[in-house]
Amino acid sequence: DIQQGVAIGIFVKHKSKQSTKIFHADLWGKRESKYAYLEEKDVKTTDWQELKPTSPFYLFIPQNVTLRTEYEKFWKVTDMMPVNVLGFQTHRDDFAIAFEKQTIEKRILDMRNSEISDYDFANKYDLSMKNSWKLDKARKKIQQIDNWKENIVSCLYRPFDNRYCYYNNIVMDRPRRELQNHVARKDNICLGLGRQGITVGDSIWSLMTISRKSIDANVFRRGGVNIFPLYIYPTKDLLSSPSTKRKPNFSPKFIKDIETRLNLKFIEDGIGNLIKTIGPEDIFHYIYAIFHSPTYRQRYAEFLKIDFPRLPLTSDKKLFKQLAKLGKQLVTIHLMEADIETESSYPIEGNNLVEKITYKEEKVYINKTQYFDNIKENLWNFHIGGYQVCQKWLKDRKGRELNFDDCNHYLYILAALEQTIDLMEKIDEVIPEFPLV
Repeated sequence: DIQQGVAIGIFVKHKSKQSTKIFHADLWGKRESKYAYLEEKDVKTTDWQELKPTSPFYLFIPQNVTLRTEYEKFWKVTDMMPVNVLGFQTHRDDFAIAFEKQTIEKRILDMRNSEISDYDFANKYDLSMKNSWKLDKARKKIQQIDNWKENIVSCLYRPFDNRYCYYNNIVMDRPRRELQNHVARKDNICLGLGRQGITVGDSIWSLMTISRKSIDANVFRRGGVNIFPLYIYPTKDLLSSPSTKRKPNFSPKFIKDIETRLNLKFIEDGIGNLIKTIGPEDIFHYIYAIFHSPTYRQRYAEFLKIDFPRLPLTSDKKLFKQLAKLGKQLVTIHLMEADIETESSYPIEGNNLVEKITYKEEKVYINKTQYFDNIKENLWNFHIGGYQVCQKWLKDRKGRELNFDDCNHYLYILAALEQTIDLMEKIDEVIPEFPLV
């Protein structure tokens, strides 16, 4: 039942013609129907549509020009939140990341142990000694660190999947300076956004996540998440003015636009009263709500396939307040900080070993006898960043025995997705229409 498209490029050069024309045609359906169509048609009988690609992407596909003009009036997220960076990359996840903190601690203890040779260490942890990462130099560096345990931190590895990692450039290739300065071991919150929805293959854009921790670059399928921290912490840069306070990661022009539209005074930390003042967290909650609007995702789908989402602002103070409230609920749920319950359960006792994951009759089986029940199909099929969340979390634990906390966490995921679907509907109910006024 999977329908796929086919793309064919045909280029014809005429010596006598100086101008260039570009035409497009697409064909969707099952393989058999496409073969039948192609047997009957040729270049002359195909229904071509002339294109006029424009900056900045020069796309060879049709676009809704009216919607594009509307969409490009919105705020580019990179202009709105100028400090952003790709998620961290270890290039050796099997060593630098683990489910339990004790596992990371044991690995680093072995790494610091001079009685274990580099060869034996590499064999034990299946580490290559032929790449740019020099194991011998890394071990010498880590042996010189007294407070080495401080680098064991929690991170967001996949949707709703926090794990532990050893967070520094001795073990990781790219921990990202911006994340080290402003996120790791800081009181902050990060928005994770994907740039090209077309790469994950989902019909509806969902390249969005949130965390108080550093986020792995592959939190979305096929990778590519940019992290936008809400607050920027002072650094030891000698060229910058001394400061002890964190500042919001919003550009002055964006803040001015918000203040003017809503007639509210911006404060630099926390939340405002939305009567006279507005805070960075109010704006963050509003952003999170807008990007979860199903209508927004459908209306601007073709643009979300090729770039970061753009943010429409409103001058309606009541609407802003409603969306900020709904966004705050979503944020709390997705940070796994909400007190929520689900009607799903885990009723059968057993060894809790994740073997074969099967969805059947509103049950998710982890082995032949044990299952999580009362799981609606829309929960099972819910996607974030190309990952089918309920399946992915269990799939990554295949061969492991779920403990009590694991089972409760999975039940939380189910409750979170239930609440997310409900809140997304409520967001659309309070938005009168796009574009916002």
